[in-house]
Amino acid sequence: MVYESFLTAIKDRLQQELGDNFQIKIQKIPKNNGMILDGLCIHMSDFPMAPAIYLNAYYDQYRAGMSLDAVIQDILSLYRSTSVSAMLESADLSDPEPLRSRIMFKLIHAASNQALLQDIPHIPYLDLAIVFYLYLDHSASGQMTALIHKEHMERWHLKTGDLWSMALTNTPLCFPAEIRSMTDMLKQIAQGNPNSQYSPSSLDALLEEEEPITPLFVLTNQNSLNGACCMIYRNILKDFADSLGMDLIILPSSIHEVLITPDLPGTSYEELSNMVTTINRMEVPPEDQLSNQVYLYTREDDRIRIVSHSPLLVGCAAAS
Repeated sequence: MVYESFLTAIKDRLQQELGDNFQIKIQKIPKNNGMILDGLCIHMSDFPMAPAIYLNAYYDQYRAGMSLDAVIQDILSLYRSTSVSAMLESADLSDPEPLRSRIMFKLIHAASNQALLQDIPHIPYLDLAIVFYLYLDHSASGQMTALIHKEHMERWHLKTGDLWSMALTNTPLCFPAEIRSMTDMLKQIAQGNPNSQYSPSSLDALLEEEEPITPLFVLTNQNSLNGACCMIYRNILKDFADSLGMDLIILPSSIHEVLITPDLPGTSYEELSNMVTTINRMEVPPEDQLSNQVYLYTREDDRIRIVSHSPLLVGCAAAS
């Protein structure tokens, strides 16, 4: 079954399963770095807001052997497990007052999102852009968010600076930053993976044998989603740099986290940038990539700057 036929079959089957009290739509939804995904939205007749269930990955599973019946049941299970909170039931996107505490910010790559940035309020930052979204709800299935567009800002009679002021307060409160050593992160991943070949004791022994040349730390937030923005939380880098007594190199691992290492003498920023570029191309999904550049935080002026000259992200057109 070709992709468009798959989408039609999913929509028709779900309509049969759920009945006429539900409206089912498939919409093209722009994502980070120019990615366009097909989002399935299931609306109850008396409630117009609904989470998007992305179908692109389901098609990959279908082609790999998952039956259409199994896909339908998985989508229904996911939809039914996503409860509608009281906040969402009463949400009125025309009234900004109840939403002020839910305005958050995140970081995306500017040149890879030129078309999107034309339609949303944002603040340029390095080679990135600070953009704003509403944090509406969360469940075991994930978070429900809504990107803030210029039409929302105009309807709310807010300026970009107003969004920034609110988001700069809200985001660290709602999503506190965490800095962990890479060693601790690897231990957590291994211990949380039932298929890992390493026991906690054997992993400790292995990590002790592999003495790192330079320490490496992971900066993200407590839920590890859109955590790269923690690099511009107030005093996060300053306090950490002061604790080490050194400036910091920042490697943009993804939109969800950045890696931090002390700026030691003789460090080649270009070699680090080449490493980041290679990892982005081979390991990081396009929609999760943040940048190929390397950043430097300097304690003297409490500032982050670009210190490399890397190529743009794959598929990114140069800014005009």
